Amino acid sequence: MKKLIVTLTIIGLMSACGGKTEQNSSTSTPKAEQKKAPVEAYLSLKDALVATNSEEAAEAAKAFMAVTKDERLVSPLKQIAATSEVEDQRKAFETLSMAMYEIVKAGNSETVLYKQYCPMAFNNKGAYWLAAESEVNNPYFGDVMLHCGRVEETINQ
Repeated sequence: MKKLIVTLTIIGLMSACGGKTEQNSSTSTPKAEQKKAPVEAYLSLKDALVATNSEEAAEAAKAFMAVTKDERLVSPLKQIAATSEVEDQRKAFETLSMAMYEIVKAGNSETVLYKQYCPMAFNNKGAYWLAAESEVNNPYFGDVMLHCGRVEETINQ
């Protein structure tokens, strides 16, 4: 009888510990994913514009809208998704980039990002964007002036 009670106690403890560990990992994953998904979606969109691929940019914008409800992001994303003109997409991307910068600066990213700047974008008005790498790959000019720009700030280092 004692063996049965001990065995049942051990099984109960193992089940409880196993269930608790599984629950903890599942509760931390959604928060991390909530921070990670918009950043990854933004970077995919940026990469499509670096490649001057308007179709890919529109698809990336649609995918981005699926992972965010933030109106600061949704409005420019709708503009990007609604056009196949890469220049119009790039104008909306500038607005998106500034909003995304505010979001990640507020601590809503666990990824190291680089705020980059091209002084020649939009007829020398200049424009910023975020990148996961320090190497400049310009989404406003693509391969025409791929490396035009500089790193202005490292975020979340």
